[in-house]
Amino acid sequence: MCECRNCNHCDKKDDSLTVSRRKVMAWSIGAINLAVFGAVFGPVLGFLGSPLKARTKKEWVPVCGLDELEPGKTKEVTYVVRVKDGYTMADHRYALFLKREANEVVAIDPACTHLGCKVQYQEKQGRYLCPCHGGVFDTEGNVVSGPPPKALLRHAVEVRDGQVFVQRNA
Repeated sequence: MCECRNCNHCDKKDDSLTVSRRKVMAWSIGAINLAVFGAVFGPVLGFLGSPLKARTKKEWVPVCGLDELEPGKTKEVTYVVRVKDGYTMADHRYALFLKREANEVVAIDPACTHLGCKVQYQEKQGRYLCPCHGGVFDTEGNVVSGPPPKALLRHAVEVRDGQVFVQRNA
């Protein structure tokens, strides 16, 4: 290359300052491909990751008054949680077994840990029985016999101003 750079009298030109049409086309095709890739896979990744985002929020839900629970007795309680379902709000009904002990309230989920059937509390036997496959749980929700792999789920409970609150996923 000559010292004058891009002079008219020599055949050598400085190509570092010029961009060919092929490079411009390659860059624009790459940008279009990147935009299409983001438009397709962005929502797919958001859809796949949405359960992780939805399950992280927990809230305290009022389920009943403390005076409704007899000490030493187990009572089945149903309550409603308002959840966002797509673009609308829906009321979801849930059930719990509440047992009032000396200074605390225990909340046991009625879903069997085997296949999710709703267990029934048998007052006389002091046991939770699963009607689907014969699972048996004691009064604390621990497995006594049958196919369930683990104890019944317990929910966190808080008593405020005579009202029983249970922590649930929102």
